[in-house]
Amino acid sequence: MKSKLLLLLLSVTLLASAKTVTIKGKINGKLPENLYYTAPVNGALGFDLYYTAVPDAQGNFEIRVDIGKVSFIDIFYDYKPAGFLVVTPGENYGITITESEGKITHTISGKDAEAQRLYNTLLHSHRMDIVGEMGQEAVNIKTARELEAYFEKKHEDAVVGFSALLDKKVISQDIFDALATDTKYFYQTVMSYAILLKHIFSDREATPPDLTEFNIAWKKIYQKLNPDAATVTQSPWGWYFLDGYKNLKNFEAAGFNYKKVETSVNQFEGLKQNVALMPLLNAEYYYAASIYNNAFGSYKQKDVIAEFDHFKQQYPKSGYIKYLELKVAPVVAFFTSNSTLPPNAAYIHDYAGINTLNELIKKFPGKKLYFDVWATWCGSCRDEFKYKDELYKLLKANDIMVIYVSVDDDKRDETWKKMISHYKLEGQHIRANKMLDKNLRLTFSGKGGISLPWYFLVDSKGEIAVKYAAPPSDMAKFEADIQKIKD
Repeated sequence: MKSKLLLLLLSVTLLASAKTVTIKGKINGKLPENLYYTAPVNGALGFDLYYTAVPDAQGNFEIRVDIGKVSFIDIFYDYKPAGFLVVTPGENYGITITESEGKITHTISGKDAEAQRLYNTLLHSHRMDIVGEMGQEAVNIKTARELEAYFEKKHEDAVVGFSALLDKKVISQDIFDALATDTKYFYQTVMSYAILLKHIFSDREATPPDLTEFNIAWKKIYQKLNPDAATVTQSPWGWYFLDGYKNLKNFEAAGFNYKKVETSVNQFEGLKQNVALMPLLNAEYYYAASIYNNAFGSYKQKDVIAEFDHFKQQYPKSGYIKYLELKVAPVVAFFTSNSTLPPNAAYIHDYAGINTLNELIKKFPGKKLYFDVWATWCGSCRDEFKYKDELYKLLKANDIMVIYVSVDDDKRDETWKKMISHYKLEGQHIRANKMLDKNLRLTFSGKGGISLPWYFLVDSKGEIAVKYAAPPSDMAKFEADIQKIKD
């Protein structure tokens, strides 16, 4: 009760003292379809809730955010990182974003410009991707002592730069404290992920190594940085940090035996179990941010509806509810819609019994075929659907049939059928069984790996003519690919 009261008082205090941050921006080059930015949600960061800024015809835009203390704002050009800002209440900032041949660069001006530049050298991609990339690199460090020293050095090097700016009075103490704390959460989160990967990778070895010292280091992360602290929600890494804590607690319960770590029957039950592991102060935050992540973008998961209903029961007065409603409403609408196939679409007859790509191709003898291998959970797959009308026109002109192959598992059968209807996908449809899925992966790489979406073209003799065709969004290259098909 005391923890909840502390969080409530913190939120009220921040709201009462909020001042407007103004970011005036200019885009040089091609304008994006969408310009997104993050901002505190209910006073918390690490939520990845995206707001939209609208540039004018000349590329000028303005972002205005009310905050009560030093905060962080991430800007994205069509989901490509376009600047990470640390901002002070009531201050003004400028940013110039330049697009050149698909590459995005930026320059931040105004208050604390030197600190902004230094902070952005640490961040080159989406925060989740950075954790993944750095964790993959660190997993090869041999000892726990070396791993701890590696990340301690990373943090020290970052802080030295910010400390120099503080000594020169270029930045305020508040900005320094925010950056020093944020980078500590960042590097400890990555270390937590690296240890998780060590467990996953070692399980594949004939003689798994002894990870006892790494397990001790894993526990020390959350002893040094309390997962029940209010500062967790003030870092953009907050949710990732707590998710690492969840992984630790699950491994602890399994005696650090990866094979014994419990897996839930569905996403909703799994999330409830994970929330139960969270410290009291930050459980509501972790639950809300997890629901938002599960409802992100055009990714439709039915469990999100049950998760949100349960969240409202657990936290009926939560300040997060109004933000989550905006994300969950489209999911509700999606699953209450019908699954009627659009015109010119059909399920391939007896598709559940097709075990190889060759068997699938033989279903259409003498036909030229265009294959789109996708999954409902694949964001880039769904993004390409917006180019389908031009795609269909080109395929029809060249007498090529469309085959959509989903690699979703059985649990996502309803979502698969509804997405076909939702996106009005014409052509022949099949959801691959396990044997066909395996065969597709071997066909793609020869090693069992696959990258989605995957497009390929088959000639009228049933041979793959173009194994890696261009996506619909690059119609010029795709037209060139079509010319490679021999009649």
